[in-house]
Amino acid sequence: MIGQKKGLETRVRTGIQGLDDLVEGGFIRSSSILLRGRAGTGKTIFALQFLRYGALNDEPGVLLSLEEKKSDLFSEGAKFGWDLESLEAQGKIIVIERQPSYSITVHELEMACRSIGAKRAVIDSIPALFSGYPNELQPAEMRSAFHLLCQVLTENCGCTAIFITEADWSDKFPFEVYVPKGVIELSVKMMEGIARKFLLISKMREMRHSKSLHLYEITSRGFTIFRPKKYQREEI
Repeated sequence: MIGQKKGLETRVRTGIQGLDDLVEGGFIRSSSILLRGRAGTGKTIFALQFLRYGALNDEPGVLLSLEEKKSDLFSEGAKFGWDLESLEAQGKIIVIERQPSYSITVHELEMACRSIGAKRAVIDSIPALFSGYPNELQPAEMRSAFHLLCQVLTENCGCTAIFITEADWSDKFPFEVYVPKGVIELSVKMMEGIARKFLLISKMREMRHSKSLHLYEITSRGFTIFRPKKYQREEI
């Protein structure tokens, strides 16, 4: 197992360059993290990098993809030198590609996690998952369903789970922000005519964390957070 002890808690290293220093060494094991951002901010790359790092360090992972084909995800990973297809062949990751149907999908997800002893899980994405309901749900019902999904992955399966969502959808249904243990927001801002990407940890329960905006880029190594010198002494 990988992880770093911090007091009585076990941290899970994320594999995202520059992130662990912002969250006291990593995510709390078996916690739920909401990854929120608009299209093009690198949410899926973040998730693939998180899963791959775990798979290479004895923490198998499961990815539920409701919008992208498995072949497209593998091709995306290959751009960074990640052989995700090989990891799947070795039983270190499982990628479930399917049309959304909440009850069937959650059951299949739990069975997949148990089949390989998964320690990490990713749902891409929450808006797509809930679009599979046959009838429109009330916000309270959606919150209960999302809470149950978090419980299945983190408590029943013991996974550290990342839930991907779109910023616009999350603004419309804010229950997403209250249920998970942590919320990471990705955004793009224009600065001197150049689009810059920023990460903000807006919530992370049971730990001290950075409260600053952090510049990041998608480099040849994947999702990379930069920490200028003026931020390196930030107390967290």
